[in-house]
Amino acid sequence: MKKKKIICFDLDGTLAPSKQRLDDEMAELINQLLWKYHVSVITWGWEDRFHKQIFDYITDNEDLLSRFIPCPTCGTKMYKYEDWKWNKLYSLDFSDEEKKSILESMDEVLDLLNLRPEKTWWELVEDRWSQITFSALGQEAPLEAKIVRDPDFEKRKVIQAELEKRIPQFSINSWWSTSIDITMKWVDKAFWVQKLIEYFPFELDDVLFIWDAVFPGWNDYPPFTIGVNSIKTEGVEHTKEIIKRLIEDEDMDGEWLYGE
Repeated sequence: MKKKKIICFDLDGTLAPSKQRLDDEMAELINQLLWKYHVSVITWGWEDRFHKQIFDYITDNEDLLSRFIPCPTCGTKMYKYEDWKWNKLYSLDFSDEEKKSILESMDEVLDLLNLRPEKTWWELVEDRWSQITFSALGQEAPLEAKIVRDPDFEKRKVIQAELEKRIPQFSINSWWSTSIDITMKWVDKAFWVQKLIEYFPFELDDVLFIWDAVFPGWNDYPPFTIGVNSIKTEGVEHTKEIIKRLIEDEDMDGEWLYGE
């Protein structure tokens, strides 16, 4: 198996706890990894999440940053660092009519199910242009509150089912934490991989994914279905060990989960 050229990561639960910054050790490991590989990170969050969680803590070396490919809002956007700034390669924005339909449907469902929380931390529903995100306790809710809000996913399953009745033309997904993300129907992480290959000199065999949810029905699974090699991490500390082994060029071929 040939050496990989780009290492791809989920952010929350893989590189850092939900909505938290990279710790100092992880930031330094990412810096070292960039000397040997391109690195891409995908997350549900908007562009500001990359600065708050990653860019404020890693290198400011232009050559290394040019090897980092951030993909906010579930891969509906992609950026490249060039001429000392982040340049947008694409953004799959909703039309005004599409956004209106999504936001009105979300309001209807929350009222119907009586699932508006008594206490919130910032907005419940956020328009991220290419993604509409519902966070059950608000966008800035503390991790300890999110953990106990909907641990069995039952509240989100009901919301998702009602939304799918109203706006079936969109993709409606619920993941870890308390969020529901709405994007274009055909956008998932397999689409993102294909965009990496379109915009950069990579082939499918060049890509290695490090995820925390590589199993059917979850958002990290689609790349696996198109043949991308993956390593499942058990969390941030495990990810650090994987990165250290990649930096040292250890043979990890037998540990990869091979795409279908």
